[in-house]
Amino acid sequence: MNAAQVKDDPDLARMLRGLEEALGPKLRSVVLYGSAARGDYHKERSDLNLLLVLEDLELKTLQALGPPVARWRARGHHVPRLFTPASLVESADVFPIEFLDIRSGRLVLRGDDPFARLDIRTHQLRLQCERELREKLMRLQEGYVEGHARRRDLDWLLSDSYGSFVALFRGCLRLLGVDVPPRNHEVVAAFCARAGLDPAPFEEIERLRRGEGAGLEPKATFARYYEQLMKAVRVVDRFQTPQGGAAR
Repeated sequence: MNAAQVKDDPDLARMLRGLEEALGPKLRSVVLYGSAARGDYHKERSDLNLLLVLEDLELKTLQALGPPVARWRARGHHVPRLFTPASLVESADVFPIEFLDIRSGRLVLRGDDPFARLDIRTHQLRLQCERELREKLMRLQEGYVEGHARRRDLDWLLSDSYGSFVALFRGCLRLLGVDVPPRNHEVVAAFCARAGLDPAPFEEIERLRRGEGAGLEPKATFARYYEQLMKAVRVVDRFQTPQGGAAR
């Protein structure tokens, strides 16, 4: 489903009406981001991710959001991200990966585009990429300690962690000056090529996530996957950022 078709989703249309009724002029912008905005939306397995820019985030405003968000959640969607115009700008230095990802693929459904002039610095992006790669790697290590002896747990750990690392690879590609492709397997291939990693274990996990992993040996796959992730951390750690450069 392409981005234009997603705009006609009935859940999304009801949510927009509910937000306008609940908030009135306090609703400054509604932004759709993620796979739906990039044109890679599959209703059965994709999310509709929303970011709202509100006039304020006072408790009365949050209370007014309750009914439309409850209906949205009842349809299986995530709670929207909430910002004011000021807090969005102030958060750019701590969420560069997320904000660059949104800026590269977004649909503004209501109001002004809050990402059009948002300034994000390369050194901020490098720091978040390394910090989150290391944090996700620690979580992977902890999961392996607990579940390495059970195939079902190891299969789940491989599949579950993969999406988190793909999201980080998007940020790492921008850090390395590479255009980010829209689909996950293309992101992984591009990052592996730029960072000098072996793509094979990531391709195996892609097959596992599609239900085609019957012939895979999860411990061997995990070992190769883990080795490449360790290399990825070293690549990002050693990257020298230009002084004052704006991230793409």
